[in-house]
Amino acid sequence: MDSNSLSPPYSSPKPQHFDKGTLAASPFSGSLFSVNLPNSITSLPETAVPAESTIIAEGTAPERIYFLKSGKIEVRRDETRLSIIKTPGSVVGEMAFLLNANATASVITLTDCVFHVAEDPYAFLDEHPRACLKLARLLAHRLDAASQYLVDVKSQLTDCSDHVGMVDGVLDSILHRDLKSKVAD
Repeated sequence: MDSNSLSPPYSSPKPQHFDKGTLAASPFSGSLFSVNLPNSITSLPETAVPAESTIIAEGTAPERIYFLKSGKIEVRRDETRLSIIKTPGSVVGEMAFLLNANATASVITLTDCVFHVAEDPYAFLDEHPRACLKLARLLAHRLDAASQYLVDVKSQLTDCSDHVGMVDGVLDSILHRDLKSKVAD
């Protein structure tokens, strides 16, 4: 197994000190399920992971999707915290899996955590279309939040033409990119 697997040894980063603020409204902190996890999730194998373990390393190809059952995790990109997540049902690993790409962020456990793990995400999503639909909705909410943020940045930078051009390019990439070469049927 690779270093992303949930079998010991875990990849444990050195403890770091972070400010006490969190990004509670972050588009990265969404849960698929508002109250109780459905049987499709709770029937998945559970894996306990100790605090300060990296379950997904940025730049690697994760092979699983993780649903948080308990604990607190951090999503970090280029050593910058994107979000702290503690809501049961929150999902990580889905973007790299769905894009068939390397992870764009690392996921580190801040406390001892328990996850429900989809070892074969294709089979799980195929067998559980409602979970697949909820995942699609979550991703749509994340995209909407990111788009709203970029529009806000663009409006704040209207007097700085060089930065607006960059934001225009990012917005165009998100909203109007021709995905024919990336999406296979």
